Amino acid sequence: MTQRDRLHLRYGPRYRLWVTLTVMLGLVALGMSITIVNVAIPFISDDLGLSEAEAQWLSTGFLASTTVSLLVAPWLVHAIGQRATYAGLLLTFIAASILGGLGNGMAMLVAARVIQGAMTGLIRPLAMQVLFDVYPAEGRGMAVAMYGMCLGLPLTLATVIGGWLVEHLSWHYVFFVPLPICAAAVVMGGFFLPPREGRGPLPPFDWAGAGLLLAAVFALLTALSSGQRWGWSDPRIVGLALFSLVAGAAFVAWQRRCAQPLMDLSIFRYRLFVVGTLAMLLFGGTFYSVMYLLPQFVQSVLHFSPITTGMIYLPSTAVLGVLVPLVGWLSDRHPPLWLTLPGLASTAYAVWRMAQMDAGTSFAALAGIMGIMAIGMAAYPPPTLANAIAALPARLTGYGSGMLNFVMQLGGALGTAGLVILLEHQTVVHGRRIAAAGAPTGEVSPDGRASILAYQDGFWMMVISLVILIVPTLLVSRWRRD
Repeated sequence: MTQRDRLHLRYGPRYRLWVTLTVMLGLVALGMSITIVNVAIPFISDDLGLSEAEAQWLSTGFLASTTVSLLVAPWLVHAIGQRATYAGLLLTFIAASILGGLGNGMAMLVAARVIQGAMTGLIRPLAMQVLFDVYPAEGRGMAVAMYGMCLGLPLTLATVIGGWLVEHLSWHYVFFVPLPICAAAVVMGGFFLPPREGRGPLPPFDWAGAGLLLAAVFALLTALSSGQRWGWSDPRIVGLALFSLVAGAAFVAWQRRCAQPLMDLSIFRYRLFVVGTLAMLLFGGTFYSVMYLLPQFVQSVLHFSPITTGMIYLPSTAVLGVLVPLVGWLSDRHPPLWLTLPGLASTAYAVWRMAQMDAGTSFAALAGIMGIMAIGMAAYPPPTLANAIAALPARLTGYGSGMLNFVMQLGGALGTAGLVILLEHQTVVHGRRIAAAGAPTGEVSPDGRASILAYQDGFWMMVISLVILIVPTLLVSRWRRD
């Protein structure tokens, strides 16, 4: 009898519910750290006198450690078990949050954000693996739906709460908001998550693979985040890009030779998993790009306050709360196309509406657009993730969940960087055209009009990416039947 079987016997039919609530608490708490500190970065920079380059490390360090640690979770669970992994990462996150909240200099804040990012990366594949362990094959659509809601919900909560805190109290408090939820999650994890199966020596850790991956990701993210500041033709950017490419190739080569690899590359032998991974790369890139571009537009063009910006996302939270259980139930009973195509259409329509926004766009219009987009956020990922993971044997589930989260995070980083490049370029292009035409721009200045047109171009690029996403979406449904 396994440790999980013993917990099933102890807690009875409600055990699955308790496990779901346990991992949901952790996902929400750590998910809030993604955006709640980003809201405060301008205030942190002003308070501590940080330069733009120094402030960028708060985001780049978090993103790099999150991306790499996504692939470390399977080894950690195998080494010390789900209970110890869950409690350990939450307690480490609490310590890092306290360090950040009490921080009075760049070094302390960057260290706190790097540790927070690593723990945030660890919890995502762990949570997905835990849910897949307690839900039967015919109920995993619901499991993934709940998982997806816990990735989207914290973004809304963090934006609203973080905006209020920095306006009325201090940026220091944004680090402390998730701590009570983390403490509750630690207690529940001690009751409902299983300890390590068996005893014996710890499995060897792939230090070389982790180092190569960290080097590749960190160099890539540094190049992407610094390109606008240094210039994309700067030798430092070119060198970082080449170094990232070489380190990434070395990582793949090492994983093929290593006896105990960080990432089991055999997951890519399953074509349904591969096409599902591609789909989530594109969808994740679009989602994170919207979450980057929309607040920028709202605050720089419409001049909304941080609190008002956060309030835009409230209707989408309500939509997610209503639709997620329904989508989970439907995805366990119907082909994925019944959900993914309507979800994709809703997302594409919402982003198309964003491409029409200008200086006169109202709060109500923005909130309605986000409500429509939430339909896609609820309907698309659960069946796609569930079918991709279902294509793998049980021994590869942990690696598969880590890779899916990895590509979503990487897609977001690449999509956001691409948008930054596009905005910079198109703002200049539109500015020149407006100046050459000498046409009046109404109440908006020529520079403001050029900025609006550049934002519209950015949203149009995301519409195009969603159209491309139709291809892997159809393949997921087709190969699932095969």
